Order: sequence, then structure tokens, then C-alpha cells
Amino acid sequence: MEPRLQAEIHGPTSIRLTLTGADRPDDPRAWRLTDGSGREIPVAQVLRQTETGSLLIPGESLDVRRVHYLELPDRSLRALVRRDPWFRNLYSTLPLGADVADDGASTTFRLFSPRADAVRLHLYGPDGRTAPEPDTTVDMTLGADGVWEARLSGDLHRTWYDFTVHGPSDPGNWFYEAHPAHVSDPYARVNDDALGRSRVWRDGPPPPPVAGGRPAMEDVVAYEVHLQDFTDLLPDVGADAGTLPAMARAGLRNADGEPVGFDHLVELGVNVVHLMPMQEYLHYSDEEWRATFADDPVAREMGIAEENYQWGYRTTHAFAVESRFRPPGSEHGAERQAFKDLVAAFHAEGMAVIIDVVPNHTGENMDGRHLLLNFNVLDLPYWFRTNDDLEHIGPFGNEVKSEERPMVQRWIVDQLRHWVEELGVDGFRIDLAGQIDRQTLLRVKSELPDDLIIYGEPWIAPSDPDVASNPDWSWYKADAPITFFQDDARNAFQGSPFDVNERGWAGGDGTARDAAVRALANRFDEEPLSTRGISYVDIHDNWALADRYATNDEHDGRRGVDLGAVRRAAGLLLTSAGPVVIHGGTEMLRSKGLAPDDERVVETAGGPIHFKGRDDTYNLRAPNRFVWSDLVPGSSAAAMRDWWRGLLSLRFSEVGRVFRVAEVPDDHYRFFLPDDGRLLAYLVGGEVLVAANNGDDDGSVEVELPPGRWRQVSTGDAIDLSGVDGPQSTLDGGRRSVDVAAGAFVIWIREPTP
Repeated sequence: MEPRLQAEIHGPTSIRLTLTGADRPDDPRAWRLTDGSGREIPVAQVLRQTETGSLLIPGESLDVRRVHYLELPDRSLRALVRRDPWFRNLYSTLPLGADVADDGASTTFRLFSPRADAVRLHLYGPDGRTAPEPDTTVDMTLGADGVWEARLSGDLHRTWYDFTVHGPSDPGNWFYEAHPAHVSDPYARVNDDALGRSRVWRDGPPPPPVAGGRPAMEDVVAYEVHLQDFTDLLPDVGADAGTLPAMARAGLRNADGEPVGFDHLVELGVNVVHLMPMQEYLHYSDEEWRATFADDPVAREMGIAEENYQWGYRTTHAFAVESRFRPPGSEHGAERQAFKDLVAAFHAEGMAVIIDVVPNHTGENMDGRHLLLNFNVLDLPYWFRTNDDLEHIGPFGNEVKSEERPMVQRWIVDQLRHWVEELGVDGFRIDLAGQIDRQTLLRVKSELPDDLIIYGEPWIAPSDPDVASNPDWSWYKADAPITFFQDDARNAFQGSPFDVNERGWAGGDGTARDAAVRALANRFDEEPLSTRGISYVDIHDNWALADRYATNDEHDGRRGVDLGAVRRAAGLLLTSAGPVVIHGGTEMLRSKGLAPDDERVVETAGGPIHFKGRDDTYNLRAPNRFVWSDLVPGSSAAAMRDWWRGLLSLRFSEVGRVFRVAEVPDDHYRFFLPDDGRLLAYLVGGEVLVAANNGDDDGSVEVELPPGRWRQVSTGDAIDLSGVDGPQSTLDGGRRSVDVAAGAFVIWIREPTP
């Protein structure tokens, strides 16, 4: 075992140390204690307490807020004296952010910064947000548990503000004295983009609830969509393109009369709209961006020469709606009402709305930058997982420390509650939820409404090995505290995202049939209920299904798509048990083929910008756009949309209840598996028969049907619940052979008994 030294400060005169893998000396002279500046502090005593643990008594009183290091020089061991005993017990229930009293008589500002020596509030007038100096500076008062407060008279709605946070220049500290920067409010309801000041804001009432109530998890068919991608090319929205009002606009048709935008979603038939990040997120300044990209021909082709387009997985202000989505020409803050109007519009159609949230990291350390927006200054070692040099760790620039940090845990719960209670959402997709400790997610589930729709990514464990190895904190599918993305279903249906040449059973891989069988019936070991996992085929940050199944070596779906493979993937997904999520645009063969297929790095004044290529187009605008003009009657895009519509109408019909079940009995899915792995048939709930063929030759499958008359509702390329014509348009119950044409996905439903 490699020797390891760990230390924690428990008070001004006590440090608990643990030494494993080496002999532990009791002689105080063997140990070296220093402060953040390197000044040596005498060690008075070292008292053994356990086989590996001792209590070290310093020769002078220590300040628990400051940085200290403990060393065992003879062993070349050094450890940060962590402040976790204090941090893990530090908690306040006081409201944070800026709040106007109900009667308008006062406005209170509160900020959590437990190790600061002073915090100053800077106020700017309604038209003074760009002024070089504040109109008013207020010294805030430190209350209990690290919360600073200033209560001012009057209703300061629309007032701009920020803070300076002051303290010593220890390692890991980014206070004003050594790093003179104003910081914004992490609890701000309105912020001037990611990099600007915050604004006091009073909201009106939330939108009405979803008509008919939120769907149960087993009923969920979510449609994942990015607002800009969806609205950029909408006809007749003018300057509203790329904003909230465009997405809420009903009655839009393309030049061929096809419903687009809002009406497209309503008519498609999904019951949950899953909006990709809507919280204020990092955009680099337009001025800085244009200096690099304005004349870059690739940037112009990708639609990013004028501004830093992002999907938004870099949250900077979790309580604020992304300000760039506000109505054109409106003031900062108008985005909140515009968002509520969008939610109200979907709710009126019986569609729930969930948002993508990113509480596992913040936007302050993206692309190799270290921005002083808020948490990096307020208390970096409190808010983030760090190494012993108090540097950020994690694959995304920083990693929020939700475990043993009650105020970080509270920040996560608070933001979710805010979006539910104030902005009317019905749930969340949690980005990289596996990096958030299990106890925090259990608290989310216990404190928020039971009927919320919550699912997230279980992968990428915490970067701190002590957190990752602790079963109280780290989790994966088997002990998931929330519904998780079921990547095994994805891989079975359409192939792994890490190899675009994998095609899954839908794409013709007969060896994937056993996995597809498990995915359809949710027979994975970690899914005792179908609602433990949410199934999908493609999603935003992987290859688009149209590109995976492109009929060319460049994987460019614009130049042709294997339509049969897409139909089979859709059919498998929407006849599987439990909740599903659809990647927006897949239903109309949306391709990212415009994007380069290789990575590119561009140096800017602020640092490098990475463009990853076609399998991850997070910062390439043009390749992600919904090309609504593709929906032409008779086109492949329109035919595929109709196929998805038909599958959804089946799933939400009375007979489609067989798919929307949480508990899946062993015999609920009965499979008929001939020797040829390219053929597959299954009976669901005794009510729906599916037969599919992913091969190039016609085939047949022996099935056994319950008594009754069975009506065929799909051909190879269309679905009609009233029935379709053909030699097998009706079947009688009993044992029989059904023919399955090459590439087909065929469905029969049992007619009700008269």
C-alpha cells in the first residue's frame, strides 16, 4: 500500500490526522505544520487515538478559515489540512439572492461566503449597469453560518447589482485583494448574460399546471430539443428566431403547408417537451468572439461567426432564464415571462415541460479558463472538489462538491424548486447526475413534488477517489436514486455511440437480437421496474440516427438514409416498456452532416476553443438546425415523421397501455425467436403483435396468438390504427406463421371483443 497522509482541522487547537501504509511517529518534532504562506507553526503534541489516527495539538491557536498544510518530512508526505469538519456542519435556511418584501417596503440581499472577511454590495441604477463606478456601495453584515446580508429600504425591482468579496490571499482563495473582480449573484433571477451584473427582479405568478396533470413516469415520451436549433429556420417568425416567443408561436406552416414549430410538436403526439439548458449559461463576449471568428470561413459556414453559440451545458446562474432567449428588443428580465408563456402554451396542450439542468459543474472553468463569476470567488474549496493544492479537478473544468457541503446541496435543491414553483416546469433531466452524490439526489426526490419527472445520466463517477469509493455518495444503475438513461437499450437498438459503424439490431446486426429482447421488456438486472431506466436511441451529444444509418461512407444523412433501419429503431423504441426519450428532429431525419467530421482547435484571446465534429456539435449552430423546408409531402422526412406519429398514436391509444407499464410481468413480453437472428417477433400484454426483419430477404415467424381477431395496423412504411390492406390484414388467434418482408416492421393489434 502506498503511504497516504490525510488531515482535518476540528477546531483552533485540534487537527486529526490519518496515516496509512507507513509507521506513524508520536514525536511532535517529526511533523511539520505550516500556514498558507509557508510560515511554520509549532506542534505541541501528537496523541494516538486509533491504529491509523492521531490528534495533533498545535502550539498556537489556528483559524479554521485559513489554509494549513501538514507534512511528514522523513516520508516526503504532505497533506492539506482540510476544513471539512466545519464545512460539513455549516448551514443556513435564510433565503439567498435578492428579494423584495411583499409590501415593497424593503429589498434584502444575501450571499453565502463563509470565509470572507468582508462583502460589499454595489448597486447601479436602472440605466447604469454599464457605469464604471456603482451608484451606491453597501457594507454587508455577516450573520450566522457564513451568510452576508444587507437590507435596504424600498422596492429595488430592476436595480442592477454585484459584489466584491474580500479576504486573505491564501492558496485557493480568489478574493478581491489579490484578484480585484466584481462577482454576480449565483442566486440571481436575472443576469446580464453570463459575464455581467445581476438584476433585482420580482416575478408574477407561475404558469397554469399542465392540463390533465403530469404524466406518470411509465407514460413519459419526452422530446429533447434545443430552443435555437428548433426555431432558427422557422418561417414567419422574423427577428424572434432563436428566442422563446418563436418556440411558443402556434399556427406556423412551411411553404408546402406542413405544420412546423409548436404545431409540429403538438401533432407529433409526445407528452413531454424536454428543453435543453434554459438556465443562464456561459457565452463568451460577442466582441471577443468576433475578433477571432468574424472572417473565419468555417465559422461562417457553421453559423458561429457572430456569436458563441452553445447548447448550454455550462451553467453560470442556475435561477435565471438564459437572457439571450428573451424577446428581441426587450429588457433583461423579460425572458422570465417569455419562458412562462412557453410553458403555459405547452401545458394548455396537455404537454409537460422539463428542463435540462447541469448542477454537476459550473461555467466558470470551461475551455481551460478560470473565470471569476461567483463560486470561484465566494469560496472555491467549499463549492468544488479540489486536490490538495486547492485546484479544480474533474473532466469539465470543475466539479461541484455536493457531498459534505450542505449549502451546495441546498443550492441544487433550491434551483430545482425555483424552476418548479416559480417557472412552472414539471421535472428535470440532470446532466451527468452520476457526479452528484446519492444523498443529494435522494433529498431532491424527497423535498420536491412526487409527480415530477426526473431522469439523468448515471455515468462519469466523481473525480475524487474518496467520493467515488464511498457507497453513501457514489452510485450507478443498480442503486440509482433517479431514473437513469438506459444506454444498454440504446446499444441494443442502434449501436454504441463510440463507434458509428455499429448499427444495433435495427441496423441489421442479427447478433444484437438477445440484447434487443432484454431492452424491449426491460429485463436488465438493474431494472426491476421499467421506470428505473429511460430508453432511447439517439440523443443530442452522439451521432444523429440519420447519420449513423446514412447510405454513404461519410455518415452524412443529407445524402441518403437507410429508412428501414430508422423505422425499425423507432419501432423498437416505441414498443418497449416504460419511459422513452426522443432526440428532437430524429423523427424528420435531421442530420448533422453539415458539420466537419474531425476536431478543430482555434486559439482566441481568452484561450482555446474546441470544435469536436459531427458526433458532438455542441458549439456548431448551423449543423444542428431543424430544416423545416425538408418536410415536403411525399418526401422521406415527411414520411418518417408520419411513421413516428403513427407509433406515438399507437403507444397512447387504449391498446398502447401495454407498453406504458411500470411493473413488467415475466410473461408480458412473449418473444418468438427463429434461428435466424435477423427475424424477431413479440407479443405484448396479449394485445399487440410485432414482427420485424432486419435482413435483406423475406422471412416468416411462427407465433401463437390469444383468441380473437387481429388487425394489421402497419405496413413496411406506414401506420394506420384503423387498419391497412394486405394479405395479412387480419389474423385469427392460435398458432400460425406470419410473413415478414425484408426490412419490415409490422404491427397487429387485437380487436376488442364485441
